[in-house]
Order: sequence, then C-alpha cells, then structure tokens
Amino acid sequence: MNTSPDDLAIIEEQAADWLLLLEEQKLSVSNSQHYPIELQDWLTQGDLHREIFQKMQQLWQVSTQLDSDYVAQQLGQLPATNDINKRAEKRSRLGYFALAAAFFLLSFTVFINVEQPSNKAVTVANNSAAMSNVQNQFFRTTINEHRTITLADNSRVDLGANSQLAVRYSNSSRELTLYQGEALFSVAKDKQRPFIVRHQQSQVEALGTVFNVRANPDSIRVDVLEGIVSLAQQQVIKLSQGQAAQVTQSGTITRSKAQGENLIMDWQQGRLVYQNARLGDVLNDVARYSEIKITLRSQQLSQYTYNGSLYTSEIDSWLHSLDKIYPITVTQQGKEYTLTVN
Repeated sequence: MNTSPDDLAIIEEQAADWLLLLEEQKLSVSNSQHYPIELQDWLTQGDLHREIFQKMQQLWQVSTQLDSDYVAQQLGQLPATNDINKRAEKRSRLGYFALAAAFFLLSFTVFINVEQPSNKAVTVANNSAAMSNVQNQFFRTTINEHRTITLADNSRVDLGANSQLAVRYSNSSRELTLYQGEALFSVAKDKQRPFIVRHQQSQVEALGTVFNVRANPDSIRVDVLEGIVSLAQQQVIKLSQGQAAQVTQSGTITRSKAQGENLIMDWQQGRLVYQNARLGDVLNDVARYSEIKITLRSQQLSQYTYNGSLYTSEIDSWLHSLDKIYPITVTQQGKEYTLTVN
C-alpha cells in the first residue's frame, strides 16, 4: 500500500522529534544501542520508519555545515504555521537550526552522502512512482578553495570558494541546489533531462550550455558564457551568451554584460569583477576568500554601488582603499575590519 503524503509528513516529523530528543539527552545518533526503548519500538513499526529516520539523520549532519544566518533567513520565508518551527523554537539553538535546516534540505533531496559523495544509484521510498535510480551528492569547498567536479552525465562544475552544492540526478531530471557561494556549470546536453540549478526562490534552467551562478544572501546572479538559460523567480527571463542578470529576493532584476571569456570566469583566475553591484554583495564574496571578518556599522553601507575589480590575493589593500571611494572610515584590528559611515 502506498504511503500518503500526509502520513509521510507525520513520520518525517516524528523522526525529527526523536533526533532532537537524542541531541538534548546528548546521546549518540549513530549508536542505536543507546536509543530509548520508545525510539527502538518506533523504528520497528516498519521499513519506512527506519528509512526516514536514517534519511533525517544524514540531512541533520549536512545541515550542521550550513551557515546559521543563512538558515535563519530561509526559515523566515517558511509559513508561520509550520509545526516543526514551532516545536523546534523551544529546543536548543543547535537543535533548532539543525532540524530546521534538515527540513529545508528535505524539500530538495532524499539521500545524501556528505564525506564521500558516491555515484552509486540508490532507490528510495517515495510517494511518486516515477522516482527511481536517484543519485545524490553533496559538495563543499573551504575558504579560498576551488574544486572541479565531473558529474554522472559528464557535466562539469567548477565550485568557487566557501561554496555548498547539492546534486540530485534521476531518470527524468537533473536538479542542483547552490546553498551558498559560486559555481560555473558546463552542462552536457540531454534533451530528456533539463539541468536545473536552484538558490532560495530562484531557478536557472538549461539544456546544454555554460553558465555561472553566484549565490548571495539576498540575490542570485547568472552569467551566460555559452548557450541560453532561463532565470525564473517572480517572472521568467531569458539570457543568451554574453548576457548576465542579478535578481533580488524582492524580484528586482538588473541586467549587465557577462563576466569572463573563453568559457572561463574571472573568479577562476583570482579576480572578482563587478558592475553596479551592491557593496554588501561584494563584501560577502570577499569573505569567501579570506579569514577576515568585516563589520558594517550601518546597513546603508551595504546598499552602496560598487564598480570595479579586485584580486583575491590583495583583499586587505582593497579594503583599505574603500575610504577613497566612499565617505566611510575603515578601521582594522587584527583580522577584523569595521566600516563606518562618516
């Protein structure tokens, strides 16, 4: 008998509650011998209970790697009636963010191997009969690290610094979520399976092309180096080779010329280039290439427009030059910079 979506949601919420309980009681999630008797009884109710619990456990581990401010921002977009949010708010901060982020991930993926992404196809329980041969992977880079990844269909991803990407392939689709950072996608042609990249409420779709996605906390920027893509949020826009667009969460669209040439982005060569960019977005990118901490004394600063470029190897000197561009004061104490409006 097929499990209804409502029953599946109930089991998922119960699994999440058990994970929170284990976290509160400081019990190892990986050691089932120490599980409470009630949890052991719950797991024996059926294969689906055990599969969901294992799935939530792995998503929990992934979620702890996500930035807490980013998760909080995503939670702010969820319906106020979300029962999981209401229950989790009463728990510890770690448990709350881990659980909420796990459910955020759950809306995208089914099964993730964090430490050693596997190309092995896995079949999972789902209320859709079309779900088969699902392949899921999770990739991340550290500060100032670049990484090249070849996916199962021979599409290539060049993952930028301090970025996080989830990949989910099935027989009918190729879906990826860029949680944070930047990535250049060189897409293998497959007319039967659209190649879709998501960030927050935005979606980028291509059949075979080369395009770059930069995921900022409040926006997404797409640069097309080859082919055509569609960028959808509140409306759908088409971008062709040499074109770029940035879309904010509020739906504001800013078009510009694509960066990079010869199918290589400037950031891959250690150079960040901006056209009419928000200074807040620029500083967010800069933070992915250095251990420095940047504090803005006023939100007004993040809205300043920046045009220009900088080398990731010269971030300190670039920060000290900002007071020559804007009416601000830049102070430094060790690896901490503070920007204040004059």
